[in-house]
Amino acid sequence: MKPTVLLRVLLASCLIVCAHAGAMTDLETAELAKKAATGNVESVTLLERLANAGETLAEHFMGVLHLGGRGVAQSETQAVEWFLRAAKKGHLESMHNLAVIYERSKGSLKDEQAARSWYRTAAQKGFARSQARLGELLARGIGGPADGDEARAWIEKASSQQEPRGQYLLGMLRMEGGAGIEYNVTEAARLLGLAAASGERDAQYELALLNGTGTGLPKSNAMALEWLEKSAAQGQPKAQYYLARVYRAGLYGVKPDEKLAVGWLRKSALQEFADAEYALALAYAEGQGVPQDARESFGWMRRAARHGHGEAIRIVRQIEGRLLAPKPPAAAPGSETKQ
Repeated sequence: MKPTVLLRVLLASCLIVCAHAGAMTDLETAELAKKAATGNVESVTLLERLANAGETLAEHFMGVLHLGGRGVAQSETQAVEWFLRAAKKGHLESMHNLAVIYERSKGSLKDEQAARSWYRTAAQKGFARSQARLGELLARGIGGPADGDEARAWIEKASSQQEPRGQYLLGMLRMEGGAGIEYNVTEAARLLGLAAASGERDAQYELALLNGTGTGLPKSNAMALEWLEKSAAQGQPKAQYYLARVYRAGLYGVKPDEKLAVGWLRKSALQEFADAEYALALAYAEGQGVPQDARESFGWMRRAARHGHGEAIRIVRQIEGRLLAPKPPAAAPGSETKQ
């Protein structure tokens, strides 16, 4: 037997023994989950065996695998079952992930009250990501009544732990001022910069706008474009829409490029960002960066209207009013005026 094959056999045997004995360390469980995520059947089997035996971290990782469909069938229901088992044992990240599913699910699992409850449980135990998200839900009145004071308190707690989302949210509060928060655009820019550097896409977008106008930090077209591109590349719909405007108008020193602009518009529009849907409708109507196509234009205009774009609503109503207007009755045969 070749040494590499022998090593694999010994490693697999060791994992099996450890799994049966329930003696795997957290690091070993994490490594096992990493292999399971690649589709390695033996690793999935071992991880599930550990989870079924009540190993908390294995339960958590089974939830992660099912949520992302990595190595196992994608299933929010299965993910919730595993996360719930781990969360009830005090696993904070499982609590957070459970809350995320309840908050964002498009199906029957959606339960904003439950989401808020689990975020709160994890937040009270010091989990920074849950603190930031709980602050957002409280600020927006999701899953229960809005409470600006409590929202601010949780956001500040998250930011104090250098949690990027918390830094972003606190930066936005500093920029807006009011409600017990002192207006301080310089401090806002600093917080947004920290969050942006950590990869927070919303912070990257806001920082791009500040760089572009020189608000709270030196004006820099190069930095504005860099942060905007980073945010757009991560799928931030506002950043994608604004980047389309940059390429269409040649802002920040870039060369105008209609096709590139339309490409970013489409990415944003596909995320149901109404401004992008409306702009894409106009692009098809006018043949800017795409072939002129009235049907495609009207389709995007209707989508923009459905998502609340005021001008799109007006245009769609006008067009549909004309299409649905009763036609005048045809003249009866022989009713023509004789000369």
